[in-house]
Amino acid sequence: MSWVFDEEVLAVLAAIAVIAIVFAVSQALYAGRVVEPFSELGLLGSSGKIGDYPRNVAMGLPFQLNIYVGNHEGKVMYYRVLVKVGDKSSIVNASTPLSTEPIMDVRVVLEHNSSRIIPINITLYEPMINARLVFEMWIYDEVAGVFKYHGRWNQLWINVTENAAPTSSQGHSRVLSLSPSIESKVAEAYAAVRRAEEAGGDIREMSTLLNSAIEAASRGDLYVAEKLLETVLSLEPKVVEAGIELSRLKLYTTVIGLVIASSTCIGLYLYLRSNIWLLWAKAHKKWRVIWYGKNEGKRNDQKGNGKSSTNLDHRRHLSVADMISGPMALNSDPRAAAKELHRMVKAGVAKIYDPSPPRAFSSFLISRYNASFILASLALALGIICIYISESLRVSVAASRFHPLLYPLSAAIMLMRYALGSIIVLFLPGYSLVEALYPGEGELSPLERLALSIGLSLALVPLIGLILNYTPWGIRLNPTIIATTLLIVILLLASAYRKFMLLRSRASASH
Repeated sequence: MSWVFDEEVLAVLAAIAVIAIVFAVSQALYAGRVVEPFSELGLLGSSGKIGDYPRNVAMGLPFQLNIYVGNHEGKVMYYRVLVKVGDKSSIVNASTPLSTEPIMDVRVVLEHNSSRIIPINITLYEPMINARLVFEMWIYDEVAGVFKYHGRWNQLWINVTENAAPTSSQGHSRVLSLSPSIESKVAEAYAAVRRAEEAGGDIREMSTLLNSAIEAASRGDLYVAEKLLETVLSLEPKVVEAGIELSRLKLYTTVIGLVIASSTCIGLYLYLRSNIWLLWAKAHKKWRVIWYGKNEGKRNDQKGNGKSSTNLDHRRHLSVADMISGPMALNSDPRAAAKELHRMVKAGVAKIYDPSPPRAFSSFLISRYNASFILASLALALGIICIYISESLRVSVAASRFHPLLYPLSAAIMLMRYALGSIIVLFLPGYSLVEALYPGEGELSPLERLALSIGLSLALVPLIGLILNYTPWGIRLNPTIIATTLLIVILLLASAYRKFMLLRSRASASH
C-alpha cells in the first residue's frame, strides 16, 4: 500500500474526489428530474414470463394472460389498458389506436419508477382464425380530463376454435368500464394524488387506496369504492403538509451533507499533503535502515555538501524512528526528515527492512504487510452494511408520512452508500486483480496501479452482470453483491498469498 503515498497518486485522488463532489451536487440539485420520461407496456404469458403464449383457445373458455405496466414518467400516472380484437386488415400503430370497441378495460395508478403485473382472464365467444388481440396503453390527461392514446401497444395472434359445450354469453368478454359518477370521483382523487406528489409528499398510501377503489368499482362494489375515494381526498392535506416539511428537511440535510463531505475531502487532502511522509515513517517506525551510499557520502563530504561516510556507518543499525526523531535524525523537523528518508529509499541510497517479518501466512494476513487486504475488506464490509441499512431505512421512511430524525439518518447512510459503493464497483475489483497479478510494489508505478485498478474494474463489473444474466438468479441486488464480493475476496486472498511467498523468498535470499 506504500504506492498510495505517492504525491501524483494523491493529486489524482483529489481530482477524483472533486469530480465526485460536483456530481453529488448536480444529483442533489436535479434529484427527481427525468430526462427522458417513458412508460412500459408488456404482454406476459400465463406464468408471468415472456413466452408461453396461447396459440389456440377454445370459444367460450377463459384463458389467462398478464399485462406488464411500468411508469418512468417522473410522476404518478393513471393508466388505462384497453384490450381489443381485430384481424389482419386491422390498422394499429404508435399514432392510431385500433378502431374497434374494447373487450376489456384495465386501469392502474402507478408511482414513478414502479411497475405492476396485472393478471387478466379473457374469454372470446366467436370462432376466428388469426385473431389479432391488441393491448393499447392510454394515459389520463389532467388538463383535458380525458384519457389519450399513449402510442404503446402489443398484440397476440391466436385462433379461436369452436367449443362443443354451449355458451351462455355472446360476443366477447364484458368490458369493466366505470360509471360516469365514479369516473369523475376517481379523476378527482387522482388530481389530489398529483397535488400531494408535487408538494413532495409520500403518496404510497394514497395511490394504494386509489387502486383499491378502482378495483372495487370494477367489481361493482360502488359503496366501498366511494369510501376509499373519500379517504384518498381526506389524506391530501396531511400528505401535502408532511411533504413540505420533508422537502425543507431534504434541502437542509443535502446542503449540510455536501458541506461536510467537501470540507472533509479538502481537509484530508491538506493534512495528507503535509503529513504523508510522516505517516509513512510511522507505519515503518520499527524497521531498520541499510545504507548503500557510502561512496556517495565520501564524494559529498569532499565537496562539503553532504554527510560523511562515518556518519552513515553509525546509522547502519538505526531504525526508521531514530532517523526521524532520534539524535541521528536527518532533520530537526520530523516531516522534513521523513520526506528525506523516503526520497533516499526511492532513489536507492537507503533501504529499510523489517527485522522480524511474519513467518506464517495467517500472521501475514493480518499484518501491516497485507494492509491492502485489511483496508479493502473493511471498505467492502462497510459498503455492504450501508447498502442493506439504507434499503431498510428507505422502506421505513416510505412507510411513515414524516420522520424528523429518520430522514437525516437515511440521507447520511445513503451518502456513505454512494461513496463506498463507488469504491466497491469502480476500484476494488480491478485493484484486487492488479495486486494479484503484480504483488511486488516495484513492478508497476503508482499511477499505473491506480489507472489499471479503475480500468479493470470497469471491465470486470459488466462481466459479472453478463454472467449473472444467464443464471437463475439474474441481475438483482443480492446476487450482484454476492458475486462481486466473492470475486474481490478471492483475488485479495490470491494477492496476499503471492505477497507472502515473495516476502519469504526475499527473506531466504537475505540469509
